Amino acid sequence: MTKLLACVDGSGYADNICGTVAWAARRMGAEVDLLHVLRGHSDYEAPASDHTGAIGVGARHGLLEELTKVDEERGRLDQKTGKLILEHGASVLKEAGIDAVDLHHRRGGLVETILELEVSAEIVFVGKRGEHANVGSPFLGSNLEKVARAVHKPLFVVASKLRPIKKFLIAYDGKNSIQNAVAYIAENPLLKNLGCHLLVVERNAGDVDVKASKEKLRNAGFDVTVETRKSNHVDQEISAYVEDNQIDLLVIGAYSHSRIRRLLLGSTTASLITSCKIPVFLFR
Repeated sequence: MTKLLACVDGSGYADNICGTVAWAARRMGAEVDLLHVLRGHSDYEAPASDHTGAIGVGARHGLLEELTKVDEERGRLDQKTGKLILEHGASVLKEAGIDAVDLHHRRGGLVETILELEVSAEIVFVGKRGEHANVGSPFLGSNLEKVARAVHKPLFVVASKLRPIKKFLIAYDGKNSIQNAVAYIAENPLLKNLGCHLLVVERNAGDVDVKASKEKLRNAGFDVTVETRKSNHVDQEISAYVEDNQIDLLVIGAYSHSRIRRLLLGSTTASLITSCKIPVFLFR
């Protein structure tokens, strides 16, 4: 049976993630894997720096013993908190009519754990920001960056506000990743019967041929609205279209693999995830 992987933490996004994955599970007839990842054991170890010259051997020994107890207690509380987060997420899903839920409580690296579980999942769901992220920051959280660049399955990035998804926009650049997105949308029930918009932003007229993808979507039953714009500022054009047309979900290709381009110019993907106040569906 189809499975969806939802990653939750103690952030304000957790309920939105569960609500969104419940919507997707109903449309796809899918089961849900609900995941919470604790920090690794090494994060709780007392510091081993040699401060004997500053505080004395005896005092240092007693302090390290006390720090170890504090860290162990913190680890125990984190375990309990994680369990409560998962139980709450399961209750939100159950209220939304999703009973087929498996809970996964793991300790270790978030990315590594997601990569392990995504093998059996069709879509991975995460929040735009994590529990410890700076909400006012113009940059993505480090965990989302790492997950977005690592996962192989489609990644559904949930926004801070949950609203019904009635219209979606495919930001079409002609690359393999967005063609994969079009193929998935055409074949999968997730977005069936929703309003479909397809936007092409070109630097030069004729750069992107959208005809084949438009026909694929129309043959799959979508009533496609197509628009082509000419601009050097792709992210700004897409953000403006989202706002002007009250789009509920943005579908885009994932990050470029060019490390130099990312370092020098930043990422259109990251810019859109940050600037658009709606969920973003990423494809490789």
